[in-house]
Amino acid sequence: MRVFRVLVPVLALACVVPATLVAAAAPASAATPPNASSVAKLAMANLNKKACSRNSLGGKAFESSCTGNGGKPEYWCADFARWVWGNAGVADTAWLDAAAGSFYAYGLEFGTLSATPAVGDAVVFNYSGHGVAEHVALVTEANANGTIETVSGDWNGESGSEARFASTSSVVANTPAYPDNLGTAPAVMGMTISAYVAPVGVAVTPVVGRSSLPAGQLLAAGDSLTSPNGLYSLRMGGDGNLVEYVSGRPEWSTGTEGHNGGYAVLRNDGDLVVHSSGGGVVWSSRTGDHTGTFALVLEDSGLLLISGSSGTLWSRRPVTSLLWQGKTLLAGQELISSNGLYSLDMQGDGNLVEFTGGRAVWSTGTEGNAGDHATLLADGNLVVLAKSGSRLWSSHTASHTGSVVLALQGTGELEINGSAGTLWSDQL
Repeated sequence: MRVFRVLVPVLALACVVPATLVAAAAPASAATPPNASSVAKLAMANLNKKACSRNSLGGKAFESSCTGNGGKPEYWCADFARWVWGNAGVADTAWLDAAAGSFYAYGLEFGTLSATPAVGDAVVFNYSGHGVAEHVALVTEANANGTIETVSGDWNGESGSEARFASTSSVVANTPAYPDNLGTAPAVMGMTISAYVAPVGVAVTPVVGRSSLPAGQLLAAGDSLTSPNGLYSLRMGGDGNLVEYVSGRPEWSTGTEGHNGGYAVLRNDGDLVVHSSGGGVVWSSRTGDHTGTFALVLEDSGLLLISGSSGTLWSRRPVTSLLWQGKTLLAGQELISSNGLYSLDMQGDGNLVEFTGGRAVWSTGTEGNAGDHATLLADGNLVVLAKSGSRLWSSHTASHTGSVVLALQGTGELEINGSAGTLWSDQL
């Protein structure tokens, strides 16, 4: 069985917590699917419970809800959903952890991502790729009129630190019933429904992920393409703007907001066009007047291209100003500030250099070592490593717990940011 491992960067959102590396276990027998009503009943039996409450089965808390944050309560919506599933007989819950995105990963691994909800399913909100989601809840009612009711752990906490929010939040029934359509953001939840995840052993109507759009087809408001690795998405917004996202952050757009009801079409002549609701053209890739077969494709690298039988007609490669923990800049790769004025280049000679206007303004001074690469380690330390693996330069920010990211700001400042603030800056 394919082993799917998830590295989740921490965001400042409830229920978004670091996912551990979880090795896949062989699926348990699915001969007897879990009782969906048991999932709903157990979820409802714990309404109003808090992170450190005695649960309805007599134990304390829900998985690591009370202690997962360095001995304090952690964001625990996924803890609660996992605890309910596990105690209702759902298979393979060892695949799940305190990250809401781990439920999406479970669905990917076992083929249970569902387009339609059923009682007992997990519903994942604001999944942004790469194992990151904002929230997960459990479906307790699936109504014939196309609405659902859910129960959420870690809901309605008080703002402040993770421990403050998590210790004051509780298990809540999300009512009244709300529309179950994928890609919509029900007012009750305030987040977009990304997918339903059925327990192993339950037949589902699978989510059909698209990474390409054939000529002649359109993307209406709410429609999207997703790269096979789930990191990048191209979404047609309700405001008429076609936007590419990386891990949930907008990275590029056609700049056509303000055209509510607009839609995108890949024409049969190879031209990608955004129309207003009235049919007028508000943006074009200017690749028309071709013959043959064409498709708009979103690749794992984030490369968006119009590919035809005669080759590539148009493409755009994503630019990012961020390097997340655990990620690497290889020779020839770069970060670019959002305003395009600054770049951080990992050069082929082994030097990590910041440029503006073609002029170097900062470097690690590690030239002369071809094969070097820069990595933001999981502990928050930015390092330049030789081809042999030896460390040539360091930001000396190791031993940091929590999320960290290297950011190249529009001011030219290069900084490592963590939950405790700025850990390092090239201007400190």
